[in-house]
Amino acid sequence: MRVPDTIKEVARNLRKNMTPAETIFWNHVKAKKFEWLKFQRQNPMYMFTENNWLDRFIIPDFICFEKDLIIELDWNIHDIPDVLLLDKHKEELLKNQWFRVIRFRNEEVIQNMNKVLEEIKTEIN
Repeated sequence: MRVPDTIKEVARNLRKNMTPAETIFWNHVKAKKFEWLKFQRQNPMYMFTENNWLDRFIIPDFICFEKDLIIELDWNIHDIPDVLLLDKHKEELLKNQWFRVIRFRNEEVIQNMNKVLEEIKTEIN
């Protein structure tokens, strides 16, 4: 399905305005730097939701199609109940498409990126 221009623009803006944690993470995984895996950032993904027959697009923070792996980096806004509910719904949609979703707090990435990479390595092996 063709990605609507508005969704493309949102993804483009997310890539241009990454959080400090996203920048750190991206610098460690871009250009196959991590385990020779290709990661993409803020790449819109089409999701069909059977229960309400809606087409929708999800923009994960980072995705590795080779390993069906999605990495989400969360900050304080993700503690708000409505945002948390949206996160859970998004995660369920992704899991229904056979993706594994790993979430990290921004603080984890900023303070101990090596531990984050080790956790990801454990998950993919």
